[in-house]
Amino acid sequence: MKDSSDEYELMVEKIRSGDHGAFEKLFHLYYPQLCVFSNSYVKSLDFARDVVQEVLIKIWDNRENFYINQSLKAYLYTAVRNQSLNFIQQKKQIERLEMRLIKQQELNSSIKKEDPDTDELTRKIWTLVDKLPERRRTIFILYRKHGLSYSEIAEVMHIARKTVENQMGKSLKFLREELEM
Repeated sequence: MKDSSDEYELMVEKIRSGDHGAFEKLFHLYYPQLCVFSNSYVKSLDFARDVVQEVLIKIWDNRENFYINQSLKAYLYTAVRNQSLNFIQQKKQIERLEMRLIKQQELNSSIKKEDPDTDELTRKIWTLVDKLPERRRTIFILYRKHGLSYSEIAEVMHIARKTVENQMGKSLKFLREELEM
């Protein structure tokens, strides 16, 4: 008779080799208690379920590299804790973006009421922005519409701050050239 650690090592090996049954067993053994654990961080059972499912999906998707050097239970709890903390961080970033968007929309609506010429120029600029390459356009929108700093944009897009600066410079040069025509 195998002890539990040998049994879990065998389960990990089976998952690594693509055994659906072993993965289902892992799921049924840990899913409920991992959801409760994640809920203690994210404060929503629905979000906790999403977090745990994300961890389990990552395990399955990367099963060929599923090697652990601790107990399976400790590995799963650590992964769920980390994913829960990432979720909280992403949620905070989204909330900050939403607040900036609301403030920017309020600012834009007050500007539009003041000067009809501003409306025409604004329309021209945003028409030109639509012509920018996708990444450059996204950077421009995050900076101008949503009020993110270059550092925040770099963090959100997982690129270097210098890349954000370069892309904004190219965007502004393009807009100046097109508006002078």
